[in-house]
Amino acid sequence: MAHGAGSGRNATAGGHARTLAGIGILAGLPQRELSLLAVECIWRAVVPNEILLNLMHGDTLDGVTFVVSGGVRLARSVGNGGRVVYTDVNAGGQFGEMSTFGVAETDLTVVAREEGLVASLSEARFLDLLSREESVSRSLLCQYARLLRDREVSGLRESAPAIEGTGAQRVYGELLALAEPHKSDDGREGLRIARLPRHRELAARVDTTEEVVARAIADLVREGIAVRDYPGLIVGDRTALLSLCESS
Repeated sequence: MAHGAGSGRNATAGGHARTLAGIGILAGLPQRELSLLAVECIWRAVVPNEILLNLMHGDTLDGVTFVVSGGVRLARSVGNGGRVVYTDVNAGGQFGEMSTFGVAETDLTVVAREEGLVASLSEARFLDLLSREESVSRSLLCQYARLLRDREVSGLRESAPAIEGTGAQRVYGELLALAEPHKSDDGREGLRIARLPRHRELAARVDTTEEVVARAIADLVREGIAVRDYPGLIVGDRTALLSLCESS
């Protein structure tokens, strides 16, 4: 993972305790081993909409990253049609471990959904952990087995919906995903994004350009579907936005 500031080894970061006790695949480890692993991790406090990793922009993925608190969203392009598949990883989960098994990631983008804390462990140390601690490897296998079962039962490719179509359609779909129900002063039902991500961040999430993002949002405002409410956005016509996701 691309590492930024905040990679020291203090007891807390951004108000979050630096402990791996809540990580699912590490639940079977004794406290002493968890403490040793915590010392070896690179810790990073994150804020909403912060890009943790963008392989398309030259970042590198080395090892596994545990989501200690908060949550992140993974975005991957699938096929040649510009389809983007999203997966949300919540506190207690992890990402990046597939690369340690030789599964190449070339277009992964990871964005923080909320304020939180992540901890990255090197590939060599993670592989060593899997070879020595049966409980970790078993938990990881069980996790993958549940994922496969859920896909077979539900037909879903990921835990979050996939969005296809043009760059503008993907922008509108991401805006819908970010929005919360909102009632205007006159009682009309709509949607509100409390803090609209920067154009660069939105573009990275949906695999498009900043220009497409800027144009898509400007079109919403110009057509009266949304109004800027800095630093956010209020969508007064949810039906119109849904329609744009289908045909843009």
